[in-house]
Amino acid sequence: MRIGLSILTSARHNIWSNGIGQNVYHLACLLERLPRVEQVVLINTGDQDAPPPDAGDMGARFAMLSPREAMAACDLAIEMSGALDLAWLGQFRAQGGKAVFLNCGQPYLDLVEPGVFHRNDYFPPVGRCDEIWLLPKDRAFAAMMRSLYRCPVREVPYLWSPVFLERKLADLAARGITYGYREGMLAHGLRPAIFEPNISPGKMGTIPFLICETLEKLAPGSIGQLSFLNTSHMLDRAAFVALVGSSHLHRAGKVALAGRQFVGNVLGEMANLAVCHQIDWSQNYLYLDVLYGNYPLIHNAPPFADVGYAYDGNDIASGVAALRRAFAEHDRDLAGHEARGRRLMASLSPADEANQQAYARRLSQLMGAEPEA
Repeated sequence: MRIGLSILTSARHNIWSNGIGQNVYHLACLLERLPRVEQVVLINTGDQDAPPPDAGDMGARFAMLSPREAMAACDLAIEMSGALDLAWLGQFRAQGGKAVFLNCGQPYLDLVEPGVFHRNDYFPPVGRCDEIWLLPKDRAFAAMMRSLYRCPVREVPYLWSPVFLERKLADLAARGITYGYREGMLAHGLRPAIFEPNISPGKMGTIPFLICETLEKLAPGSIGQLSFLNTSHMLDRAAFVALVGSSHLHRAGKVALAGRQFVGNVLGEMANLAVCHQIDWSQNYLYLDVLYGNYPLIHNAPPFADVGYAYDGNDIASGVAALRRAFAEHDRDLAGHEARGRRLMASLSPADEANQQAYARRLSQLMGAEPEA
């Protein structure tokens, strides 16, 4: 079986622009390990001739073909990072190829946000693929996706590997920046970072900001400095300015607003923990990057309930309690925290046997070699 994964190349993007680009390579690494898979290639749907910057050795590992070249080179096309042309898909399927749409984003928000926020976004045409694949975080939307696209919807494992993070951290180390929590870092005050992208209601920094602000009101001096990332585009928005400007943290000069920055730079130089929040977007590579450094992760993501310091939904008081728990417990249980994080990471690896078996079973059923369960 020859498999092509779509990848979007652009002069404006690198491998850290979003998690989907990394996800393409993680899935490619898993698929090439499967006995029935002869070759894995990337189908270039962008405007650049080279892999995404910062892809490193991984970028050279898989051949990148144009859609025209991939037409005869693949038996299965998996749309992930870049949209495959509808006419191309029609011809590919007419000649016997199978097509899958692996939705790595948030299906409901992908559907409603373009209309609400007047964005020129992409809506995959109905009937263009043989199956939709969803990650576990989106199983609640399986019925919606079946209704929309009128084809089977299947769940596949979520994958992650530190390969890109380790390469980036090696570059930081060469510049004298150390990434990784060290005992006692919280003792002189909490220095939270908020990394949410703030371009979708599903991942906004409002709740993390209110958690930090509430702790500072209840226990003045608890917060040493707050790094609020991805906020440059909101500095002219009245509601955001009022939210931050009226806070105790801002009045005390403890809020640093900034644009997008790499997690390693922020946690290596400015912050000592991350406070996160999501709505129906509970699997996030950011969480794994933070856990890899053994930093405290304050979050409300059920799949990560056994790692970091979890709080309930949108509950500010629960978030404050989680933040306090991190301050009180993290140094005492550094080894345990790290061990739990490593177990989670290992379970998400492309090298994990259970993950490989799940994808092998999915491929066999899709290609007709094994009956559906």
